[in-house]
Amino acid sequence: MIVVEEIDLKDRFTPEIYCPKKESDWTKIEELKKLPYLTIVDEIDAQVGDLVKADFPEKTFSKQELQKEIRNFLPENEKDKFGNWVYYPWKNTLVHILAEEQFIRIRTLRNNFKITPEEQEKLRQKKVGIVGLSVGQSVALAIALERGCGEMRLADFDTLELSNLNRLKAGVTSLGLEKVIIAAREISEIDPYLKVVLYRDGITSENVSDFLLKDGKLDLLIDECDSLDIKLLLREEARKEKIPVMMETSDRGMLDVERFDYEPERAIFHGLLEGINADQLKNLSNKERVAIVLKITGLETLSLRMKASLLEIGQSITSWPQLASGVFLGGASVAHVSRRLLLGGNVTSGRYYVDFDEIMKIESPAEEITPPHYQAISEFQEEIVSKIPTHILQSAYLVSKAELKEILDAGNMAPSGGNVQPWIWVFDKKGLLHLIHDKKRSHSMLDFKGTGSLIAFGAALENIKLKSAEMGIETETLVHISEFEQDQIATVRFVAKFQKPVQIPYLELSKGIFLRCTNRKNNSRVLLSPSELEILTKIAQEGGLDLKFTQSEKDLDELSKVVGGMDRMRLFHEQGLSDFIKEVRWTEKDAIETKDGIDIATLELSGTEKAAMGLLKDPRTVKFFRKFLMGYGLTKISKDTLLTASAVGFLNGGQFRPQDYLKAGAVLQRIWIQANLMGVSFQPVTAMLFIFNLVNRERNHGFSAKEEKEIKQYKADFDQILNKEGSQDLFMFRLNKAGEPSIRAYRRPVEETLIML
Repeated sequence: MIVVEEIDLKDRFTPEIYCPKKESDWTKIEELKKLPYLTIVDEIDAQVGDLVKADFPEKTFSKQELQKEIRNFLPENEKDKFGNWVYYPWKNTLVHILAEEQFIRIRTLRNNFKITPEEQEKLRQKKVGIVGLSVGQSVALAIALERGCGEMRLADFDTLELSNLNRLKAGVTSLGLEKVIIAAREISEIDPYLKVVLYRDGITSENVSDFLLKDGKLDLLIDECDSLDIKLLLREEARKEKIPVMMETSDRGMLDVERFDYEPERAIFHGLLEGINADQLKNLSNKERVAIVLKITGLETLSLRMKASLLEIGQSITSWPQLASGVFLGGASVAHVSRRLLLGGNVTSGRYYVDFDEIMKIESPAEEITPPHYQAISEFQEEIVSKIPTHILQSAYLVSKAELKEILDAGNMAPSGGNVQPWIWVFDKKGLLHLIHDKKRSHSMLDFKGTGSLIAFGAALENIKLKSAEMGIETETLVHISEFEQDQIATVRFVAKFQKPVQIPYLELSKGIFLRCTNRKNNSRVLLSPSELEILTKIAQEGGLDLKFTQSEKDLDELSKVVGGMDRMRLFHEQGLSDFIKEVRWTEKDAIETKDGIDIATLELSGTEKAAMGLLKDPRTVKFFRKFLMGYGLTKISKDTLLTASAVGFLNGGQFRPQDYLKAGAVLQRIWIQANLMGVSFQPVTAMLFIFNLVNRERNHGFSAKEEKEIKQYKADFDQILNKEGSQDLFMFRLNKAGEPSIRAYRRPVEETLIML
């Protein structure tokens, strides 16, 4: 009676190979054949037939002739003891196969002459290590199928989960099994003679040396693991031992090669992680991992859909996606290139792509992102001058060029949407300073009917009034604009010059004109005192407007949903997206050269957030979101902005008239400067208010019907949070105690904004 050994089959991955010519092995084979429910696969005749045909490749055998040759080669009474028997305990299956040399010859016969017999023999001496058995499984199977090595070391600690079954070759019967076990079993069922060594705890600092060196140094290391610290550790150790490293990312078919065998001083990851060590890569959040992955892979080289996916991590998905097609393509490319490398081919370090979308032109090309080029005002000076009013009494005091520059330096420090600085100043022969709207600069979806620019103009005129008064110059401001979208905004008359400052309301704010800035730092939340809020509220009231604040965590949480959702809507709008891309200065060089726009450094983004923002440079990413109603990851930065706020302020009042927006700009500038003088940072969060006006007042607003409905719901939610109705929304901003900003926005020099007549 046979005794069945009690074994946990989950641990079994090595088949038992028995040579029937050995008496002890034959006894074991006979015992196995008595096992209940055993499956026996005995196709030795067909395998011998393949041997016969291989020996006589020039001959075509009929079925009868082949059977005769098989009987001559393998008499019936010797059949059971020919070759070997292989038992697979996890399948309770016994298989009759050729002996090792014959088996390898026949199994690789169809490789000839893409792989010559001499090359096959050379590959048989090679040792390949694969770390990570998600993508790595397809690599291992492809190499095993070609018999691209003689020994394979596999490392992974993870088990198969249902979510892995979109890309791993396995079934539901294997759920819970270790990925290395699944791969090893699959390989052993392809080729039981191929040596497979498993590292079931994955790679650690304790076993990495064994993995690379034990029983002979690896000839090639293939890294497909997810752990960033292990990726770095593997390369550090491989470089020491002069072992080449390959990695396939399953996005755009990107294959990465590092020839540490030829270049032992080569920078790891081509220098992309310079200054980062393995300890810094441990225990990272998904958000932090994305930032590092983007440093490794490069933002510009990602596929459109991977860019979209990375923005959704932590929002609608938990990790970056992988598809079976990409994984299998990766397995094929690594198997091919690894074979050429192991055979001494000219495989150089670098990154290589097999991108079918690009090869077949499936995706539309990414748009080139460059800062907008605006005409110099000298190019359309005649057009501007024609808009200057001529009926105004000349200035009683003629300011000097030096005084004018000092005054306009202050005026140009005013905030503007997207930092576009949409003003043109004209100083005429009557000593009058005229403000003209430069619509070539301000044209955007958010500048609905010029309302955003009007706020900027009000702030600029307030700066001029304050600075002039500080210099002892009395001014008079004459407002011309009476209808939206008129070009003539206002004229400043210089009335008189005194030896001391002119006493006007809020003169003390003049010392804060150049201090005022947007500060987007998200420091820990510090509540503002009632007295601090009261000072700012009083400024608004004295300017004829209403200013409300909320510091409620519940309100801020609800507001973050509205603001984030509306930021998403802005980017879904064709012009809104185009405006956003054009207003951001993605490099320091662009920011310095243009001296306008939003320098990305002023956004105070973490590495992860900056990477996420960079994904938006490709307009196709957002168009993809819009098409599939995605893009919730776009709201993350907005949410953090609101939830770390000390308080959020809402400036309301007046009517939907240009004069009211101009007045709001002046009042806003006083509030902003006062906050900064008190050590309170200030950040506009007002884009959504302009979109609300656009959707509620224009039929052809550019949003889909579904998006319009969503925007109107956001507006209703916004009104409910504030418990408000009726009054005109003018501006919304965040206050915080964040210290100095890392960098301030650049301003165009006066010479680029001024026409002297």
